[in-house]
Amino acid sequence: MTISNEASRLAGALSRAVAGPVLQPNDTGFADELASFQLGLRHRPDLVVGARDADDVRAVVRFAGENGVPLTVHSTGHGMRLAADGGIVLTVRRLNGVVVDPIDRTARVEGGTTWGDVAAAAAPHGLVPPSGSMASVGAVGYTFGGGISLLGRSDGWASDFVRSFTVVTADGEERQVDENDTETFARLRGTGPLPGEVVTAMTIRLLPEGTLQGGGLTFDIGASDAEGDSAVLHAFREWTAGAPDEITSTLRVMAFPDGDFLPPPLRGRRIARVAIAMRGTAEDADRLVAPLRKAAQTIEDTLAPMPFTESARVHAEPDTPGPYTGENVLIDTLDPTALETLARPNGHTMVIMNIRHLGGALSRTPVVPDTVRGRNARYLVAAVSPVDPEVSVSDPSAAHEQASPAWALEPFVPAQVDVSPGFTVGPRGKN
Repeated sequence: MTISNEASRLAGALSRAVAGPVLQPNDTGFADELASFQLGLRHRPDLVVGARDADDVRAVVRFAGENGVPLTVHSTGHGMRLAADGGIVLTVRRLNGVVVDPIDRTARVEGGTTWGDVAAAAAPHGLVPPSGSMASVGAVGYTFGGGISLLGRSDGWASDFVRSFTVVTADGEERQVDENDTETFARLRGTGPLPGEVVTAMTIRLLPEGTLQGGGLTFDIGASDAEGDSAVLHAFREWTAGAPDEITSTLRVMAFPDGDFLPPPLRGRRIARVAIAMRGTAEDADRLVAPLRKAAQTIEDTLAPMPFTESARVHAEPDTPGPYTGENVLIDTLDPTALETLARPNGHTMVIMNIRHLGGALSRTPVVPDTVRGRNARYLVAAVSPVDPEVSVSDPSAAHEQASPAWALEPFVPAQVDVSPGFTVGPRGKN
């Protein structure tokens, strides 16, 4: 059967089974319920259900299974790779509760909670979560790809901190999954749920806050339409080769167009920014980043002490929704010749390149087995490009193929050891 032919009947039955809203395409609030950070892909289900609690999740999962209806789970949409075409989309953003146990240093995090919510709940207790660069990312979904935490080289993967998951299985039953269920626990911490499974909560270990030193060093490496000065790029490579585990960093390179909508320092310029995070004193941070500061003149230097609740300022990524596609490679060597390509103009689509320094605690064998990809890598190179949102409505695969930044990764491919599912976005994302 096709759900589109019976949407009204199914909507009526679901409305009697759940407390949250059940909406069809012509209903007020349908589009708002499907709101996503990723605008280059759009769910087009026959029904959308906004779960108010775990009971709603169980009812929807059971209903979808009994009626043979495809089910897609949606939270914030940051890492969205495929859009639902028909079926039911279950939104979980209302499941956003956080319960902190300051004695055990753990937090029970519901399935739609963002890392910002977790950080805010943990802060009064002097604790912090293993969150990443953006506070608006869903905490649970983030751990499915391992999750490179803000302080990953000293702390490890976010998934290393998971104590247990609460999972609704495809038959609508709820179960707790922890290290005693070795295979399922390993799969969830790296690969994620199977079709029909929904994680409604997880319990994670928290860390003492300490003193966070964070921010970025920004450099102008030349005009966007000309070959630039690659000294900072090579300085980053040399610096990370000997950097201690307590410091975690990412190099971002972007060529800006010459447009009036940009601040004058960015117009038509190729900009490199090194995001830095570490625990310790300001003096320690200054000593460790001195080689980067000597490499070239910064146009902005924001490295300073900050509360963890403001840690999104470390990477300073745009926190407004947009259409984009992205691919990546995990590599074991950062080749100087590959780096040189980031300082040159190209005839392809606009691309933002991010090189995350891995190793340290991210390379350690987990105490409890998992399926995280990247422990054997030294760097993660991710490329992101904007997508035409109008084309993506009618033909998302074509839109993402047209904008694919795979070309920008080609110089790094000879050193490839794997691909991270957490940094693939859009239907062309590699698995």
